[in-house]
Amino acid sequence: MERQNIPLTDEIIEILQARKLTSKSKWVLSTDRSKSWHLENPYRRWYKICKKAGIKNLRIHDLRRTFASCMGDVGAGQYIISAALNHSDIKSTSIYTKVSLEPVRQYMSKVTQMISDCSRIDI
Repeated sequence: MERQNIPLTDEIIEILQARKLTSKSKWVLSTDRSKSWHLENPYRRWYKICKKAGIKNLRIHDLRRTFASCMGDVGAGQYIISAALNHSDIKSTSIYTKVSLEPVRQYMSKVTQMISDCSRIDI
C-alpha cells in the first residue's frame, strides 16, 4: 500500500491525541480482535454503533461523501476537495460532491442581479 499524507485540522489532532491517551495499544484506533491490535476493519464496530443509535443504511463511506459535499457548500473548490479526499484523479471527486440547492440559488441570484444591473439603461 502506498503511503499517504492526510491533512488534519488542529481539532482532529486534539481528538486523536486524547484517544491515544486512553488506549493501551500503540495504535490510536485499536482492537483486541487483531493480532497486531490495529483496527484493520472498522465495519463491524461501525454497524454496532449505528444499530445502537437506531441508524439504518448509513455506511462509513457516506460520511466521506457528506464531508466532501459540505466542503463544497462552504466554498472549497474541486481541487481542494480532491486533495482533502486524497484523490489522485480529480474526476473521482465529482462522484463524492453533491451540491445543495442553497448555494446554487445564491449564485443564480448573483448572476440574475448582475444581468439586471447590466440591462438597466440610464437616459
